[in-house]
Amino acid sequence: MSAPRPSRVVVIGAAGALGSAACSALAARGTAVWAADATDAASAVAHLPGDGHRALPVDVTDQRSVDDVLRTAWDAPGESLDGLVYAPGVNLTGPVAGLDWPGYGRLMDVNLSGAFRTGQALARLLEAGPRSFGAVFLSSTAGLRGEAGGAAYSASKFGLIGFVQSFAAEIAAHGGRANTVCPGNVDSPMLRRLAAQVAEREDSTTEEILTRFADASAFRRLIDPAEVGRVCAWLVSAESSGLSGQNVVVDGPPAG
Repeated sequence: MSAPRPSRVVVIGAAGALGSAACSALAARGTAVWAADATDAASAVAHLPGDGHRALPVDVTDQRSVDDVLRTAWDAPGESLDGLVYAPGVNLTGPVAGLDWPGYGRLMDVNLSGAFRTGQALARLLEAGPRSFGAVFLSSTAGLRGEAGGAAYSASKFGLIGFVQSFAAEIAAHGGRANTVCPGNVDSPMLRRLAAQVAEREDSTTEEILTRFADASAFRRLIDPAEVGRVCAWLVSAESSGLSGQNVVVDGPPAG
């Protein structure tokens, strides 16, 4: 007999490429998706199969906003909330010598502090009402190794992994699990913007930089967002019940 699917899952950052892919993968497994985003959450649920989907606004830089979304999904009648995907992310490229401090602050507030806010809201709910629960936080292979020009982004993603490893140990007693997913270079609008910025800095072309990104993996291609979404859907399900505090890398081996 197959493991039961999560009944209801909140996806924060649902309008982005990876958040949207997670919504699609979850819905394909029969899960009711509550899509939360600061901009256009409705777009993430508009074409999902199945029933019970809902779009909500959220600001991950505001603790009250995060609390409200999780509490609403937790208390709503019908399916139980037993999963969460944290997928918001912003990028910032450039050398440390010329660091854009306001941009750095925004990046850390979304990529790392937003995850802490989400973790706090979830931990308080689990402490008050323990249940089997799977949480996934989107990190990156940039959280496993740094490179020139990527210090700020890498720092946020390294920090996210450390947060999740610690957080997983804290919620285990209340039935909770938490893991990170570390995608490689994903074919997404954010990666294409990054490629354009790197190309300008290096006096190259966007396509040349995208080819370099693709060739960094032995796959010699960019990762499809759907490949990441399916891993997220599996990790929040009971099928991965023995995994917590782990990093799952969605990428090919390094190019030889």
